[in-house]
Amino acid sequence: MQHHAGNFRAVRGLGSAFVALAAIVVVVQWAAVVLRWIGYRIVAARYDGDIGSADYNWARDTLFPIEVALWLMSFLAMLVAWIVVTVWLSRARANADNFAPAAHHLSRPWAFWGWVVPIVSLWFPALFVHDVDTASAPRRRSQGLIATWWITWVLAWIAFWAGIVSLRMPDDHDTIQTMRDSEVDGLFIFSASRSASALLFTVAAACLIAVILRIGRAQAAWSSTAR
Repeated sequence: MQHHAGNFRAVRGLGSAFVALAAIVVVVQWAAVVLRWIGYRIVAARYDGDIGSADYNWARDTLFPIEVALWLMSFLAMLVAWIVVTVWLSRARANADNFAPAAHHLSRPWAFWGWVVPIVSLWFPALFVHDVDTASAPRRRSQGLIATWWITWVLAWIAFWAGIVSLRMPDDHDTIQTMRDSEVDGLFIFSASRSASALLFTVAAACLIAVILRIGRAQAAWSSTAR
């Protein structure tokens, strides 16, 4: 097959940008998780009468807004990382088309639309990455990283929203000692779900980083031989 090295566009710079953004997301989310557990312990201590109302109110008014801000910051960084990934995917796919144009199930615009179109967004991004990876290094067929990335990504969002559903708090923080045991347990589940979500996001980020870096190396290698 004749490769067109002149059409090659390096993807390593975008890959490095994604690595940095993914690291920010992971670090910020774990900082939020630490605050979440501190918040849970404070609520439990107030519920058990181990701390006074003043200490509880100070902790609530100080730590909770920081926790919310950290989660918002992480999702903003995640949004930017997603934009970088879609640009990276489009460029990597264009390179792969010069190498193995018949190896793809989806057309190039699905690098973006695969993430946002309902229903198909449940598997199209993974399929798109799989095809680019296979085209870039056809002798390497191990797709465990891609499968792990996508499964943990989906499970992370399930854990995140499941925690929100489980949360039940009284409207007035001064009535916290009137909470039922089930509401305190719900706050524990909420905190645990945040931990699970952060862990799954971490695994997903690590797997996607590994895939992005190996595709970058593979494409750089065969683009050099095509010159």
